[in-house]
Amino acid sequence: MEHESDGITDNIIRSEINEDHISKLPNDVLRQILSLHPLNSGSKAVALLRRLLKETSIITVKTEDIESAIGDILVKFDEKKPMKNPTKFEFHLSNDLIMTASLGLNQKLHLDFSKGHDQEEIPTPFWLDILLNTMDFALSLSYSLSVKTLKLTSVNYLTVKTLKLTSVNYLSCDFVSSLISKFRYVESLIIEKCEGPWALSVEGLANLKSLRVLDCDDIELVFLKAWELDSLWYSGPLCRFCLESTMHLRDVKLDIKGPGISDYHLSCMLYNPLLRAIRDVSVLTLHGWMVKDIFAPLLSSKQDFNFSQLEDLWWIDSCMEDDNINCLFGFLNFCTSLKRMFISIDKRSYLSPSELLSPTKVQKGRLRHLKVVKMEGFEKEEDIIGFKEHLMQVFNVEPRIVEVRKGMQGRYLLRFPKRQAINKKAQSNKLKFCYKFVEEVEDNTGLCSKHPHMP
Repeated sequence: MEHESDGITDNIIRSEINEDHISKLPNDVLRQILSLHPLNSGSKAVALLRRLLKETSIITVKTEDIESAIGDILVKFDEKKPMKNPTKFEFHLSNDLIMTASLGLNQKLHLDFSKGHDQEEIPTPFWLDILLNTMDFALSLSYSLSVKTLKLTSVNYLTVKTLKLTSVNYLSCDFVSSLISKFRYVESLIIEKCEGPWALSVEGLANLKSLRVLDCDDIELVFLKAWELDSLWYSGPLCRFCLESTMHLRDVKLDIKGPGISDYHLSCMLYNPLLRAIRDVSVLTLHGWMVKDIFAPLLSSKQDFNFSQLEDLWWIDSCMEDDNINCLFGFLNFCTSLKRMFISIDKRSYLSPSELLSPTKVQKGRLRHLKVVKMEGFEKEEDIIGFKEHLMQVFNVEPRIVEVRKGMQGRYLLRFPKRQAINKKAQSNKLKFCYKFVEEVEDNTGLCSKHPHMP
């Protein structure tokens, strides 16, 4: 009986220990606990952290006072103790504009204008003008600011290195342009889900390294002037690109799914500056239709042009029929340093109505550095085998061919010779090849890793 009593007591004590008292505490108390508690110390701490991150502080402020309000939340944010103060704010501005500001680690600020925006509203044209890292920054502070605001603006806005803008529209574009001109040392700028028709102008003369324009409908123009920019990602319809002083691009993703809203976008001469700007990239994503309709006519007239630094190419196409293969091989002729190629077949990709192109004369050995071709979306094994044989025949190279299927282990294509008599009268045998798909083992060389642009 004594042992049974001890067992009951142990169960009661264990039940009290397992009962969750911490999560019942008020958010203010939780925030103080997590400000002292290591964030990576357990799943319960992570769950509490997520609960606090969902909490939003609602603030009503005049539009002209928003700079001071943003500066105030930045000065209170502590990278070492991020839960010490709220990290998500909803600003209700005087012109019925709602802005959600979210603070994150690594000096990241997200400004979101999607809340309260009427999605059924007829889009109104606007121009988003972003001026970053200007040398005359001190002059921009000369208008009547209080000492406190000046201190916050000149010190704490400098700490923002990653700035993300979501759902900017014609109502908020002027406000955004004025606000973010105070962010002097932004290194990464992300703009997403803006509704147009609209145009974007970004000038970052000192520190801007990365620009991403993602999932923006009806955009007509991207004007970019940034000396130190090395990464440009664009996802959306075809638009005009005006690139100035972009001499250091190394990482470019042009996820352009189809033509833009105006016919003049298909005038290939408009994209000569874009072609020059991506000449020295080392990582590149392109859709096959764009190369066929835009770049191929330009490349056909450039005898000395090469993507001499390109090592990783991700090619997205609707299929790999003869027309599209010829376009790809014609483009590969300019990729003399290519090491890894990733081909994705996406049936949703735009199918170009262009006639069969005569590919540029291909020189054998141009792809002598190519080590692996990773292929996904191919329905038949025969199509992969045929692509490999065509690649060997045209370029005289035999890279490792890897097939990728969603939810399945990758497979690589193994080739081996087989001797077979042609007929009874033949005195010699003809050498033929057999192919077999073998499950891919862990790759320690890094050759079969995902393309840097893949999600």
